[in-house]
Amino acid sequence: MTAAVTPAATAASRKLEGLEVAMRLTDDVTPFNVVAVLQIAGDLPVPSLRAALDELQRRHPLLRARIVPTGKDYVFHFDVASQIPLDVADRTGPESWIGAAQDALHTRFDLPAGPLARCQYLRDSSGGDLIVTLHHTIVDAASASRLLAELLSLCAGKPFTVDEATKDEGQRPASAFFPAEYTGLRFGRAAAGFMARQMGDEAKFRWGSIGVRKPPIAASGRCCILPVRFSPALTEALIQASRRERVTLNAILSAALMAAVQRRLYPTARAPLRHIIFADLRPRLRSTVPDSVLGCLLTMFRFTVTVERDGSFWDLARRIQQSTVDGAQSGERYLAYAMSPGTMKMLLGLKAFRMSATALSYSGPTTLPVVYGPFDLIGLHAFAANMTLGPEYSALVRLFRGELWWDILYLDSDMDAAGAQAIAREMQAILERATL
Repeated sequence: MTAAVTPAATAASRKLEGLEVAMRLTDDVTPFNVVAVLQIAGDLPVPSLRAALDELQRRHPLLRARIVPTGKDYVFHFDVASQIPLDVADRTGPESWIGAAQDALHTRFDLPAGPLARCQYLRDSSGGDLIVTLHHTIVDAASASRLLAELLSLCAGKPFTVDEATKDEGQRPASAFFPAEYTGLRFGRAAAGFMARQMGDEAKFRWGSIGVRKPPIAASGRCCILPVRFSPALTEALIQASRRERVTLNAILSAALMAAVQRRLYPTARAPLRHIIFADLRPRLRSTVPDSVLGCLLTMFRFTVTVERDGSFWDLARRIQQSTVDGAQSGERYLAYAMSPGTMKMLLGLKAFRMSATALSYSGPTTLPVVYGPFDLIGLHAFAANMTLGPEYSALVRLFRGELWWDILYLDSDMDAAGAQAIAREMQAILERATL
């Protein structure tokens, strides 16, 4: 029997803005879910998990939210009384979580009813896999990591401090915290410059793409996941190379991803490829939003880089880094967020091109504790859903337990498992050569 959740604050509503709207539009094509997998060793009783989920929902207004269409807008209503669903099943093998996570990516939320979260617990005598699914409109990498730490602490009966700002969670979008130069009339001038740069990039991309393979757009495709881990030795070598070459780890990993995709999917010696890097808006806002406050306060940089099959890896990494710097200096983190609804409507309406060849989100060192008393956290994975108009090959990457954990996502309409694994092997070989 489903029990009611007693809210900690008065129910309210708020219109979706910016990237939230783009994500809601995407959900009409494919469920736009984020799936996290927490692999634990030890004892986590189901009643403890159930109680932790209920307390988590009581604390966080966005875990009591639903999304309702209102005229041409979409609105958050913070009035959901039903519990976060919990499904418990036996774990049939060490990798049974992979199929379950893929299913979770494709299982749609009832957005007008809510809640926008659910949990599946696959368990056996040695531990279990917690598969936590959230709609992307209510979470980003920073808040997801903090939320998962809070969940595990509650499961273990340990205290976990929540910022006072959590009571107002979801009340304002990221755009409400933009710096003054990206608001009001000044936003209009900045947006005009942004559009001019985008048009110039489009013209350059089309000209450079003459004679280059055009990625197919399938009518439908299923998200498939490929978890990959880099050894502590390779991870440390990459960190040292980043310091030595003065290139960010984000740019290094992006360069390897782009180079591997170019070599495996594009038969020409050189190809202009579009790449997406996801960035956290929280440190760049006018008013700080703590990680403990749920919300999708991220943005993306999309840029074009010509990748040469026999070109210098470090030259490619530096060009990627410079593209990111240029985008940041021109305010594209704010402009891309605010203008994403129009961009998404155009993309879904035309269905003429893919968003990019590659996409990467590197969240840095994971801050989640690994020891919780009755159980330990021994594995951590995360995936964000994709669609057939999205990137051909993407990854969420983090530094966890001294290793780089890659959670790669591809569509079965683009490649099979062997093809995805070949790109991953190519990527690792490129990085191994670069660190010699």
